[in-house]
Amino acid sequence: MADLDTILGTLGAQTPPPALAMIDDGVMQGLAVRREAASARRGMVMAIAVAAVVGIAGAIAPAAPAQAEPLFGVPSGAPSQLLAD
Repeated sequence: MADLDTILGTLGAQTPPPALAMIDDGVMQGLAVRREAASARRGMVMAIAVAAVVGIAGAIAPAAPAQAEPLFGVPSGAPSQLLAD
C-alpha cells in the first residue's frame, strides 16, 4: 500500500488540468440560479400571504351596503336631464 503523503505530494507537484479553471464559473452560475429561485419563491409566498390576509379581512370585516352615488358630484340622471333641456 502506498504512503498517503507521497501520493498527495505527487498530486500537489502536478499542474492542474485546464478544465479545472472553468469549474468556478459553473459553480457560481449554479449558485446564482438557486439564489434567484429562492428569491422568487419568497416573493410568491409573500404575495400569497398578503392575498390571504386581505381576503380574510374582507370576509370578516362588516361591509357597508352598496350605494349607487354619482362620481365627482355629477347627478345620477344627468344624461336624461341634459337631453330634455
